[in-house]
Formats: sequence, C-alpha cells, structure tokens
Amino acid sequence: TKMLDIMKIRLNPDEVKAGLKAKEVDCDAITDRILMLDKEIKALKKEIEQFKAKEAAGAVDQMIASAKAVGAVKVLTAQLPGADAGKLRQMGDMLRDKTPNIVSVLATVNGEKITFLAVCGKEAVAKGIKAGEIIKAITPICGGKGGGKPDSAMGGGSDVSKLKDALAEVENFV
Repeated sequence: TKMLDIMKIRLNPDEVKAGLKAKEVDCDAITDRILMLDKEIKALKKEIEQFKAKEAAGAVDQMIASAKAVGAVKVLTAQLPGADAGKLRQMGDMLRDKTPNIVSVLATVNGEKITFLAVCGKEAVAKGIKAGEIIKAITPICGGKGGGKPDSAMGGGSDVSKLKDALAEVENFV
C-alpha cells in the first residue's frame, strides 16, 4: 500500500532525474536505478558488519590481555555499555573460542535491566568451572536469576546498583 501511495504522488520529472541520477524518467530507468541502489545498500551493510566483526575481535584481544590469572584460569569480567544480548553472545563466543582457559562474565545494562553472559573455555570447564553455576551464583546479587550450559550461560537482574558486586563475585567463585 505504501508503494501505491507513492505512485499516486505527482513528481516533477526533473526532480526524479536528479534524485535518482537517471537520464530518463520512464519506469524501466527508475526501476533499474532503484535495484542498483538496493544492491549498493546491501553491499554497504555487509561491509559495515565486517568492520563491526573486526572491531569486536580487537576488543576481545584487549579484554583477554586484561584478564586476571586465578590459578590455572584467566578470569575476566566486563560491562559492555549499549550492548544487547546478541552482542554479548558474539563477544563471549570469541572469548571462549580464543582462550581455552578463560572464565568470563560480560554484562550490559539496558534501562533498569541487567543482562549477564558467562562463558568458560574448554580447559576451564575441564577444571570443573561451569558458566551455568557462575550465573546462578551471581545473578541473585542483582535480584535476578539465570542458568545455562557449562560453557555458556545467561541471566538477568534488576538491581543495577549491585552490578559491580556481582561482577566482583566471579573471581571469588572461581
């Protein structure tokens, strides 16, 4: 229906030519230009996603470098402002896959809600540290709950003022 509404509008042919950078104002020329612009938009979106992936990989490398050694594992906690659950998973997967002895809890706050993601690399899991147990131990600190698998778990909380306490508990848990 939106397209029909647009087609009802009388357009100045010169404005259409200028706006679409088209030589002619016939339907075929306009359609061709729109299809070309659509392909260009898709290619640019793909390029943006590639840049975001490179940025995330660089951030993961910095995070790993700042991880604290606790026994035979590396413990990392971080708050990622503005991240959603998908971004937490992406970062967590990279951390877990890159560093087999990592124990990491990432958190983000959206409004009054905290989202936690815990990941444990293969070596950490083999040592008995489980992401699901970490989430079950720290989320109640923030008035929340959660759980999951030994290598990856999610949870939430509602008391944002207790977020630092919850993240500090990760090292104690390990």
